[in-house]
Amino acid sequence: MTETKFRSFVKAFSWRIIASVTTAAIAFWYGVPQHAIGAVFMTDIIIKFAFYYSHERAWSNVKWGRNSK
Repeated sequence: MTETKFRSFVKAFSWRIIASVTTAAIAFWYGVPQHAIGAVFMTDIIIKFAFYYSHERAWSNVKWGRNSK
């Protein structure tokens, strides 16, 4: 079994929203200026989305830890 690219994309996108909102909330909590929080939020989504998607696609090719049912 392997995951489709679209499934990996949706997983990466949904996780990035959750994680980036968390990052923005932490920045807000620590008093980072709001214009900087927006920049951090957008940068965080773009860069970490690409990393997470690539990570998911790489792992979809790893056979270790799978059961063949």
